[in-house]
Amino acid sequence: MEYNPYYREVNSKRKPWKQAVKEIMEKFSEYEQRQILGSKEKLQEFKQGKDIEEIFSSIREKYSIRKYVDLFGKMSLKSDISMDIKRMLNEIKNKQKLTKNKIKVGELNNEIIKFLEEKGIPIHTKEIYLTHKGLSHLARESKKKRGAGLSESDILRIPYIMRRPSAIFLELSNKKMNLLYCDNQSQKCIKIVIDTKHIEKKTKLTIIKTAGYINSSDMNNPNFKLIFGDWEF
Repeated sequence: MEYNPYYREVNSKRKPWKQAVKEIMEKFSEYEQRQILGSKEKLQEFKQGKDIEEIFSSIREKYSIRKYVDLFGKMSLKSDISMDIKRMLNEIKNKQKLTKNKIKVGELNNEIIKFLEEKGIPIHTKEIYLTHKGLSHLARESKKKRGAGLSESDILRIPYIMRRPSAIFLELSNKKMNLLYCDNQSQKCIKIVIDTKHIEKKTKLTIIKTAGYINSSDMNNPNFKLIFGDWEF
């Protein structure tokens, strides 16, 4: 019996590398697979059986194969985080005892930390957490019924959006000063609200407060200050 790091479980037989790669890639959305491989054409080559190492090397020639392995490890880690979110979501839906009450889904990068410090906005933790309360709030059926609540597939994409947002805004209205991580999806976008000043039972954290769909053009509101990325709608 061997422990397979890609599946976090004991298997009776180790799966071939190429099959393991294929199954890990299938955990990502079509959009994420294109981002990983660089283009729609490269994704098609992968689906037709071209070795992912060969594809990866052709688009990132300056990196050694060790860098390729490191990145794929991060991809696997991201998949594990999504699995943790799915488990918590199922536990909330089924009113089961929670395996954990918060999940680390990302980190504030140095550029954002410097910006917040210059503005005098408190940062409780560099790590960004999704708590069970936050997940319950953003997955509410009432939000989904009015078209604002995220689908389960997009909830599971949160760790990816934390790493590669289309844009990051600062919310200026009502002195909230929350960060808004946005993922552009043409006319609609995913907006994730990050509170760097959260306190719960004397514990100070940076958390995801809520998330949902909004019109991309709504982010042109003067109460939202663009601090990272491009946004033209």
